Amino acid sequence: MTSRATGYYRPGDSWLHRRNPITKLLGFLLILLAAFLLPAIFLPVLLVIVLAAAASCGLLRDMIATLRIPLILFASIVIVNAFFFPGSVERIISFGPVGLSREGIAFGLITVGRLLVVFIASILFLFTTLADDLLEALIVRGVNHRLAFVVLSAVQLVPRLQGRAASILDAQQARGLAVTGSFLTRTRAVVPLVGPIVLGSLIDVRERTFALEARAFGARPNRTAYRHVADPPIDRWLRYALIVAGVALVIASLGGVFAGL
Repeated sequence: MTSRATGYYRPGDSWLHRRNPITKLLGFLLILLAAFLLPAIFLPVLLVIVLAAAASCGLLRDMIATLRIPLILFASIVIVNAFFFPGSVERIISFGPVGLSREGIAFGLITVGRLLVVFIASILFLFTTLADDLLEALIVRGVNHRLAFVVLSAVQLVPRLQGRAASILDAQQARGLAVTGSFLTRTRAVVPLVGPIVLGSLIDVRERTFALEARAFGARPNRTAYRHVADPPIDRWLRYALIVAGVALVIASLGGVFAGL
């Protein structure tokens, strides 16, 4: 399945697809809090939970494919901390002023573990949440329409830029631009893409602004919407449970409940 112009959304009818966008957003925020507040010993559990949720929705293969995106960042975090961890550390191997340390490796792996859980949870949220439904759900609950539109634009930003870049690349290639071959050739091909992408993005913002004004996007009150986002009773109870769990997690963390773990 391919991404839509509305974001990374993968159409489906799984239990997670059917949840209200606000419920899924609260679930993602709870995973975010748990990843950074719970001790590192819980990270494998959180990772298994998120991957199991992705597998239950039939998105595990797509989820694993997205891991190539942050791979360089994760590797750099481990390498930098392994060799340049500050403070008094026990070095395994020394190379002059720097050296490989156990503390640096441990800190780098824990940091990557936390970021990996958050990254997978965020991608799962984007895969199962239609951006238009998220926008409407936020506005229905009183979120400022401008703020809601900022959230929608952030969700759509990368897919829209990818689509625009692919179209421009095909057009440039049709005109004889070499886009394959050596690393230097591919690097040179990037330069003709930058200008059209930037200008096209600015034009797109202008057109979307006019379209929103023509549709009275900020009209208040008595605003009506053409989309109806389902909100079954189970979602309401789930939101209460997620909020209670999040508050309890923060209180437990501030109270030092996990200090000995």
